[in-house]
Amino acid sequence: DYKHCSNDVIKNCSAPCIARITREDYMARIDEACEFLGGRAKDLVAALEQEMQRAAARLDFEKAAELRDMVEDLKKTLSPTRSFERARSKVVTTIDPMADVRELGEELGLGSAPLVMECFDIANIGTAHCVASMVRFKNGVPDNANYRRYRIRIVSGQNDFAAMSEVIRRRFSRILLEAKKAHPDAEFSQENPLEALRRLEDESAPKASTFVRLPDLVIVDGGKGQLSSATKELQRLGLYDLPIIGLAKENEEVYRPGNPDPLLISHDRGALKLLQRIRDEAHRWANGYHQLLLGRRVEESLLDDCPGVSQNRKQALLKAFGSVARLRKATPADIAALPGIGAGLAAQIHDFLQSHGGD
Repeated sequence: DYKHCSNDVIKNCSAPCIARITREDYMARIDEACEFLGGRAKDLVAALEQEMQRAAARLDFEKAAELRDMVEDLKKTLSPTRSFERARSKVVTTIDPMADVRELGEELGLGSAPLVMECFDIANIGTAHCVASMVRFKNGVPDNANYRRYRIRIVSGQNDFAAMSEVIRRRFSRILLEAKKAHPDAEFSQENPLEALRRLEDESAPKASTFVRLPDLVIVDGGKGQLSSATKELQRLGLYDLPIIGLAKENEEVYRPGNPDPLLISHDRGALKLLQRIRDEAHRWANGYHQLLLGRRVEESLLDDCPGVSQNRKQALLKAFGSVARLRKATPADIAALPGIGAGLAAQIHDFLQSHGGD
């Protein structure tokens, strides 16, 4: 005895091995297949259609449906093959990022290619931990070593415009101050930024840095509102001639200061694809930081459930150890060394953290 295989189940075989079809009918199908492959396909289709009609006439509808499906499959096989030729277009796979950079400079009318670009994005989900990111592209590729991320300090709640103002102010105030403190004779890519140094009254001494070159183009993620906020901050710092644009995501519209109408760059242009890559990278960097802070907040909230740990003690513990993860690795003696926490409470905190997470 033979067991039928899956080909019988999915109707790919008439299952002669288990006598689901007679030898005569099976050989007839082989003859039909040979006729089809020999070029007599139309005759075969006509014969099957006649057989289908006879099956329907004798009320054998299951057989008629089977023959109908067979006829349809044969007709599909006989239908002319359609071939398509890709239309000629300017779409080119980018193998030279500098080509996109030069094209972007032309689209924006900058006069030269923006070799160094900085893009800013705000991540603000809910009312907690509003953050911003700055990614830097050099010669059309990410300059990862010079990425920056910011916790918004002054703005409370959801206010992307004010958050953008804050991060632009902090970014360019710092870069100009670093230039003044560490490199008084540094040359900038713009002509007038040193005028801003005399306007800044903050005499704090940031660490010396060679990262003092202003970008050739500033990009903000957003439309008119975000662009206006960023432009005002640059002007306050004296950076009137620093090129800046806003990229609105919905329709990929490029906004420029002083121009109410957006610039629409064709979607098949490398210039727009470069802007999209920069914007998406800034978005990824901001969201990654936002998720990191949310994770820390969830971890820190664990101390709220620890018996004997008040809000003040919680802040003292986090300040001393830096994070709950480090506190979990500390010994009871390490915890007890903190002022205001005795040996008993230290042991209690240690046991609580060991029994709550840490994997």
